Amino acid sequence: MQFNEISAGESHLLLSMGLPAISQVGVIVNDLDKAVRYYRSLLNIKKWYSTRINGEECFYRGKPVEQRLDIAVGYWGKTQVELIRQDCGEENVYNAVLGIGGQGFHHLGVTVADLEKKVALFKKGGIEALQTGTIRFGRGGVTKYAYLDTLERAGFILELIETRAFGINLGMPQWVVNLGRITGDTESI
Repeated sequence: MQFNEISAGESHLLLSMGLPAISQVGVIVNDLDKAVRYYRSLLNIKKWYSTRINGEECFYRGKPVEQRLDIAVGYWGKTQVELIRQDCGEENVYNAVLGIGGQGFHHLGVTVADLEKKVALFKKGGIEALQTGTIRFGRGGVTKYAYLDTLERAGFILELIETRAFGINLGMPQWVVNLGRITGDTESI
């Protein structure tokens, strides 16, 4: 890991973004069912959820990538733990970091209100997006994300996440997942 010095201007720009506290820890897994059982015991997360994905687009280093994701989320206090099983033969942010078939800690995520603006500010500060995308859930829920190229400098990937339903920015609190259970878009696992 290389902690390169950043200029005073870059430092000021990054500090001025006012990112919120970490809201998500992302983990890549090969077997979602086994991982849910393991993390249920390890972190004492009793409730896990899976939301139906209706469509997704993603771009790795600016190029379109076809991938399929299976995601389970649980809450460790107020922090969402996201378990991701991905199926993609093309290089993407999941297999490029941990290798094909690799699993383990992948990213820390924060929720933002204006993803495109934050990505542009990071780019101005010298941090590019590795992968960006949009995931459509259930009945109008949309999550846009950007995985930032912070691995070499920070030791982890930083993900910016913007989740909206019917145009309203929701963030990722547990009540949003519970609302999905009521509408039939999310199921307990």
